[in-house]
Amino acid sequence: MRQNLVQPDVFSSRLNAVEALLRFPAVTGTNDLNALAGELDSTSASLANPTTAVAYAAFAGLVRIAATLVQWHGAVLTALPDADRFLRSAKARHQLWLKEYEAQVAAARLVQASRTLPDVSSPDDAVKFLNGVGATPLPLGMLVQDLSFARIHGPNLDERPTPEPLALTVAFLKFQVDSVDVQHIHQLTPGEVHDLELEVRVSRWPEEHSELQLTPVSVEPASTYDFPSFNFSRPDGEPPYILHQRARAILKASQGLHARPFEFKYAAEFLPPKSEQPVAIVGHRTLLIDGTDPSRSICGYPAMDSRLIEFRETLRKAPGMAQSELLDLLKVLAALFNLAGSAVQDALFPEKRSEAQFQLDVRAALRRSPSIGIELDEHANAAGGITDLSFRGIPIELKVESSALFALEDGRRFAFQVASYAVAKGKKTAVLCVLDCSGKNGPPRDPAQLVGILSLENGVQVCVLVIQGNLQKPSALSRGSAHQ
Repeated sequence: MRQNLVQPDVFSSRLNAVEALLRFPAVTGTNDLNALAGELDSTSASLANPTTAVAYAAFAGLVRIAATLVQWHGAVLTALPDADRFLRSAKARHQLWLKEYEAQVAAARLVQASRTLPDVSSPDDAVKFLNGVGATPLPLGMLVQDLSFARIHGPNLDERPTPEPLALTVAFLKFQVDSVDVQHIHQLTPGEVHDLELEVRVSRWPEEHSELQLTPVSVEPASTYDFPSFNFSRPDGEPPYILHQRARAILKASQGLHARPFEFKYAAEFLPPKSEQPVAIVGHRTLLIDGTDPSRSICGYPAMDSRLIEFRETLRKAPGMAQSELLDLLKVLAALFNLAGSAVQDALFPEKRSEAQFQLDVRAALRRSPSIGIELDEHANAAGGITDLSFRGIPIELKVESSALFALEDGRRFAFQVASYAVAKGKKTAVLCVLDCSGKNGPPRDPAQLVGILSLENGVQVCVLVIQGNLQKPSALSRGSAHQ
């Protein structure tokens, strides 16, 4: 049986990206596009034909620019302050993209499709741009690992004239930070020195050049980072060459909870500069770095801080998630996560409570947050019912469980109620906060393990939070063990 040289799994990132762009604004999420761009980078490094690899790398770059344009589209529609910063960023990055790909024949169709970006001035223009990029055809390609198979088992393929490869191709195969493979968004603690390793494949080494230099390029202010350049001398042996090097990297500034990740890209150049330039660069060479400072607590409890950041990344991927709604939700969750930690540390709820009493407690905790304060509503009408609390339309439903130990999955029986409130208010998120006052015979559970997200079929993301009450005193647990 003949092997299928075009593997559907490998090219699914292309199909998913095309679908997301063509169906915008119905289903596209910013984080989805950035993740797909990373997958396209990896695919480009796996392709045997340099022309096809460059086309995929160029498409990945446009998909990242499209993600920023999606942010601008959402910011305009939700009236966020200084929404145009996203549009300015997209246009500035497009100019950098053009410098790299305008002269590349393999990217000619994408270059033509992107020509309308400088003229984008309205949300409708953004939609047309994204749809146009999604409709641009890309070539199919053969994978590097399949090339030898084709030569052995497909003599007809060998007899066909092969296209002339691009002059120079550098494929980024791997990035690692502190010996960990870089993911779509990688966390880097600011103010600390980190190991940055890369591995590249060079198709050939031109005779007139003695050195390959890889340098970081970024739209971030130069004062916020110090990322290394990598220099390789001409290697021995026959091409292709696999090169590996390690250096040091540091973020000089941290980012806020609501800020987008830092973005860095590596460019390649053979030295000394000669006529055979530019270099065709493919593979995973764009780094998205989360520079949130772990020492700057958000909730007052480090484990809850980590969970809040996990929530942020998960919810950014939710289809149709508006940045403004996500920011509002994070304010609510930060205050409630603090309450969950305090409930265990200080035994805030030593006895059983009614839902009315619990509502007063939660209302007071949220009102104390300066970013919430007066905008917290109580008993607002929604979907023919009455919400317990709400913040800028995000419903906060409160429950008390007295009979049995409450688990996160138990929240599903209340999720549809609070999701109905969210839909009625035009929101994609809701909060379910449950006070567990059931009888307990052991120590409290880790509060960080009692928060989660339920994704419902109607597209609403319900954030479930269990607050522990009616806890046993540690001395009582000690006496109980002695009697056993």
